Amino acid sequence: MSAQNVSSDLAATQDIALDFEAAQNISLPAAPEQDVSPAAAGSVFDKMARALSKAADVCLSFSMYIIYPAILTVIVIDVIGRNFFNTPLSWAIEGSGLFLIGAIFLAVPRVELDREHILLDILYARYSPRMKLICDMLTRSFAALWMLAATIRSTMEIPTSIVLSESGTDFRYPFWPIRVVMTLGFVVLTLCLLYNAVDAYRKLRAGGR
Repeated sequence: MSAQNVSSDLAATQDIALDFEAAQNISLPAAPEQDVSPAAAGSVFDKMARALSKAADVCLSFSMYIIYPAILTVIVIDVIGRNFFNTPLSWAIEGSGLFLIGAIFLAVPRVELDREHILLDILYARYSPRMKLICDMLTRSFAALWMLAATIRSTMEIPTSIVLSESGTDFRYPFWPIRVVMTLGFVVLTLCLLYNAVDAYRKLRAGGR
């Protein structure tokens, strides 16, 4: 091997060593840090509150402007037909009852989010602010678990209702649209209960205010 080849190999080795050292000195850009401050958590909580409020408003509007007018229409037609034409709607009672169930469960999320439920004031009003928050957190946590179970059960029954063409004794129309509406109401109500339970816990951690 000639001296020229040896010197070229040494030069190549030195270049590789220099490149390796340069690569080691290159600093990678730091990953962006996630904001885990209370303010960031609060902003996420506020976004959740706004989303739930919009969903509750949609459910309430559907209940007020579609289902309740449908109930009123069915009752009026049944009363007029029964008293003036002797031809009542055979499914009026059963159908209006089903509509009423759907209307109630669509309106409840807005009531829960606004904390407008009827309370046993003779006891609740005597509690301290901290005790009220504890009661709110516990009752809404248990209610959220119960509604979650109801939501799962109702969701599982929708395919069965479609396959079996489930209907009533007099109300011969499919039940599954009412089940879908009720299940959507269950989902929103579950989230509202969970939101209020977490909100009570946050206030309790903040000193019971």
